[in-house]
Amino acid sequence: MKKQLIALFIIIVFLLFGLHYLLFVRLDFVKNNYILSFILLIPAIFFSAYAFTIIAFEPKEMQDRMLEHLVKESLHEINLPISTIEANIKMLEKKTSEEKDLKRINRIKEALDRLERLYKMLAYNIKKEIYDIEKEEFRVDELVKNRVEFFKELNRNNFILNLKQLRVKADKIGLEQVIDNIIENAMKYSKKGSSIEIGIEDSLLYIKDNGIGIEQEKLPFIFQRYYQEDNTNEGEGIGLSIVKKYCDIQGVRLNIESKKGIGTKVSFDFKKIKV
Repeated sequence: MKKQLIALFIIIVFLLFGLHYLLFVRLDFVKNNYILSFILLIPAIFFSAYAFTIIAFEPKEMQDRMLEHLVKESLHEINLPISTIEANIKMLEKKTSEEKDLKRINRIKEALDRLERLYKMLAYNIKKEIYDIEKEEFRVDELVKNRVEFFKELNRNNFILNLKQLRVKADKIGLEQVIDNIIENAMKYSKKGSSIEIGIEDSLLYIKDNGIGIEQEKLPFIFQRYYQEDNTNEGEGIGLSIVKKYCDIQGVRLNIESKKGIGTKVSFDFKKIKV
């Protein structure tokens, strides 16, 4: 819709300037009949520009509608087996008392939880490309705690939390993805067993590690898609570009401080969206 409005505005401006040139320069209209002709032709210009825009964008609109329909059907079909597995796990839990069997069921539940999370992230990433994600009110501190619990299960790093309550109105799933990206980077570029500090003060959330850090001259490039400061670690180099895009859209101020060999601190200022 935004692209259509921009295209319509450009076409109208172009036609208005063209009409001005035709009447005032080429046809030598005087002031009185120039203004009258200009006013009479303005509706035609707006109608022509609107019709041209509709014709130009109709195939794209149809394609988007078909894609949206396909996505909804596909996501529904993927969700069905997940729901079936979940229902059967609950039935097995009720009928099973053996400790070994319960452990097996628990492992299946953990795998299902990861699968559901992947499904949600897939659905989110597809939907946000089609239309705007609705904002909701939630507590950032609770979201951080939830994600830290997930990463604690990897038994790789220690987490030091100093989280004060912070409520915002934003794209919640997107912020979850952002936090995951930063924590994953902190773990990836720091030694096993080292501490990662996460805190919230007023409207500011920060995630700090004691990892390898980033050279100052390389900091301006880290938000570029596919850029990787250290190619020895796995990854596609798109995490920070996703983080930057989210912050720009949601009105979150992003800041990264880093020193080579000392560590990195990533800060998010939610002042504009704090509730």
